[in-house]
Amino acid sequence: MTYEITHQQRLELLEAHNNLRTALSTVADCHDLWLSDIRNLEKLECDLHRIFKFVPKQDEGGYSMFYANWVLDEDDDDDS
Repeated sequence: MTYEITHQQRLELLEAHNNLRTALSTVADCHDLWLSDIRNLEKLECDLHRIFKFVPKQDEGGYSMFYANWVLDEDDDDDS
């Protein structure tokens, strides 16, 4: 399977990567975390969901299990 990422998505991932590096640097230097770093980490999570089509696994009733590990959108029906 080939997965194409647009230039815009690459730029978004680059921004997320740089925000992650900044947050990790702050944690390492100060042993602290800024609220803006937490916001950037949450945005990174959302960007990964959107770009790579990660979705919450569903239980037998079809309800999303947001607390469980997420799966690839096309694998959502797979029991593995």
